[in-house]
Amino acid sequence: MPNNLYTFYTTENFLDDADFLRYVKYNRPVDVSFWNNWLSSSPENIKSFQEARLQLQILLSYPPVTVSDDFKMLLLQDINLSIDRHQNKRRKKVVRLFWGSGIAASLLVAAFALWFYQSTVVVRSDYAENQLVHLPDGSDVQLNANSTLTYRRAINWLSQRAVKLEGEAYFKVKHINVNQKQIKRGELFIVITKNARVQVLGTEFNVKERHNQTNITLVTGKIQVSATQSSKQYILKPGTFIEFGPNGRLSASAQTLNSSTAWLSGKIVVNQTSVNEILREFEDLYGYTVILDSPALGNKKIDGTISIKSEESLLFTLKNILNVEIKKEGKTIYLKNR
Repeated sequence: MPNNLYTFYTTENFLDDADFLRYVKYNRPVDVSFWNNWLSSSPENIKSFQEARLQLQILLSYPPVTVSDDFKMLLLQDINLSIDRHQNKRRKKVVRLFWGSGIAASLLVAAFALWFYQSTVVVRSDYAENQLVHLPDGSDVQLNANSTLTYRRAINWLSQRAVKLEGEAYFKVKHINVNQKQIKRGELFIVITKNARVQVLGTEFNVKERHNQTNITLVTGKIQVSATQSSKQYILKPGTFIEFGPNGRLSASAQTLNSSTAWLSGKIVVNQTSVNEILREFEDLYGYTVILDSPALGNKKIDGTISIKSEESLLFTLKNILNVEIKKEGKTIYLKNR
């Protein structure tokens, strides 16, 4: 736990912190001891800490509220406006006003709980952009370019930790289970793509979901993978690769980890890979359409390691390997024989 970092936390920062959420939710002795020691140092932002703790305690103790759909919609619109980061002053004013009466305070709690549990977080990486995502449970996700990760804002409070992936990402999942022999449903971590569902505890693996195919490579640990279109399940061990299409599993084999995770260091490893496949990877990462002057050129096989840190480096490599000229017109690239 980053003791010094908490001194600069706002109420929102505390609400997003996995260690703080665990402390309020489970009240474990080791967490209580840590936070008591931190509070004994009289931090300047103790008020933010107390506000965040109070909000979470209210959420945990407040009984379910039944309201109409119209009321939910209006209330959600109001609470979304009130918590907008660019309207903090207005939010605080509204909160103080609501807390002026017991009934209004109850409505605020109900609205906040409703928003918190129903809202989602969507993280998108643009073309030519990698992005590291820190999930509230302590897991890390490295998004490759042109990828999207979606998860519920209340992921730590739900019966299942689940995220949805479109594109490619490398996962480092945090263990939250205490008893290895009795795994609770909420302790599992689920990754959902169009064609597959990956179920893990704590491990590292790569998932790639593009062009209606999902590729999964396990780096460490053990994962269970199931096909979306069937009830079949597969257990992967480190170094195992499995591929799914819209009709189920396509193949499963041992996989060189370096080839699946090379993108993390800005390169791709090709082994008898066609030019067409390499160009499709380029299009996925940088958003271009590539047109070959000679279609037969696309069937040429290439071995080796190619840098993808920039579009220039990849095009330079292809230019020399294929002996072609490169012409750009907007978002279209032409590869022409010399």
